[in-house]
Amino acid sequence: MARLHTVDQLLDVLDQVVSASGRGDRSHASAAEYWNGLLTTPGHPLTSQLPDEPLVDWNERGLLGDLAGARVLDVGCGGGRNTRWLAEQGAAVEGVDLAGDLLDTLRPSMPASVTLTALDVLRDPLPAGPFDLVYDSGCFHHIAPHRRITYLQRILPLVRGRFGIVTFAAERMETPSDLDVVTTGDTYGGMTFSLDDLRTIFGALSPVELRAVHPDRPDAFAPDFLNAALFK
Repeated sequence: MARLHTVDQLLDVLDQVVSASGRGDRSHASAAEYWNGLLTTPGHPLTSQLPDEPLVDWNERGLLGDLAGARVLDVGCGGGRNTRWLAEQGAAVEGVDLAGDLLDTLRPSMPASVTLTALDVLRDPLPAGPFDLVYDSGCFHHIAPHRRITYLQRILPLVRGRFGIVTFAAERMETPSDLDVVTTGDTYGGMTFSLDDLRTIFGALSPVELRAVHPDRPDAFAPDFLNAALFK
């Protein structure tokens, strides 16, 4: 390999470090089979059909704007629970995820206003923006630290209205440091972020609300180990 002299070359080398770890790079297209399996495992929390608690709450409080007729991008849509809910509120939703086999099974039962596409958020062409709402429930915390740069460069320009995100909460879970991840390549099953982390990382946007997920709502997906943030 030639000597490093560009940022892209550096990122590619760090990708190789992550790919060579025992868990591999779970944000890469090569992890599609892993996600297809996990998201269809009976009893796994991610097989829930309920929408995220903050998503429902923000909508009830009018913080998302009018979803009727809105254009929405659901990043890392998984089993489509938030995708479906957003469409039921009247939005036209583009759901994207690595789990192509799962998306194939979901398409026939989705509302007509939903489009599902199997892709790598960091490397493949994304649906054309802008979007009134870009929502990420659980994708961001599986992206290796060096690729957060890529994520921000690709996702934030698509936002014309709101950006919402749900991640593992550093206040409730132990997490490796970014240095640990970059040097070992092991993403430890997902990284955690404090509310201050999210405020800083998404500092190009204006915060609307940052808070813990409220676990006492039975009609929504609401584990107590998640943080949520909404920006505009």
